[in-house]
Amino acid sequence: MDRYLPMVDRIARSYGLSAPDREDAVQTVWLNLNRHLPRLRSPHLLRPWLRRVTRNVCARQRDPLRRTIPVDPSDLAEYPVPAPDTEHEYLIRERRTELHRAIDELTDPADRRVARYYLDDSPDAAPITRRTTAGERRHLFRRLRRSLGVVPTPAKGVRDP
Repeated sequence: MDRYLPMVDRIARSYGLSAPDREDAVQTVWLNLNRHLPRLRSPHLLRPWLRRVTRNVCARQRDPLRRTIPVDPSDLAEYPVPAPDTEHEYLIRERRTELHRAIDELTDPADRRVARYYLDDSPDAAPITRRTTAGERRHLFRRLRRSLGVVPTPAKGVRDP
């Protein structure tokens, strides 16, 4: 612990967490290490493992979507419940159907897996940016665009020949 504590703390500081949140994240990293220590077979892989776990824990700690803010239920009564927009719901359903069709056309099972992660909209699902690498996302979006027949728009400042 003494050897790796500065590294773990430095990574936690880089996420800009408040002091109590940072301490919670560092403590969670050490608890994860304690729990997974029997599975770690190679001592030279401990440093990268700690880096990865620290980044994952700090990202979850920082994620504002996972934080719940207590609200008095009586305050909620004054907010009107919006009527469902059927046209909007139809367009969303149509878009999801088209995306599922494009995913089924992908030939690489790894691409299909990443694409299904992308479509996972369950409340406890982490955003795709936390579950995949930038290269995987780029590759997936290119394949989906090709499958859907979408022509990408050129970036600003780039001239068309």
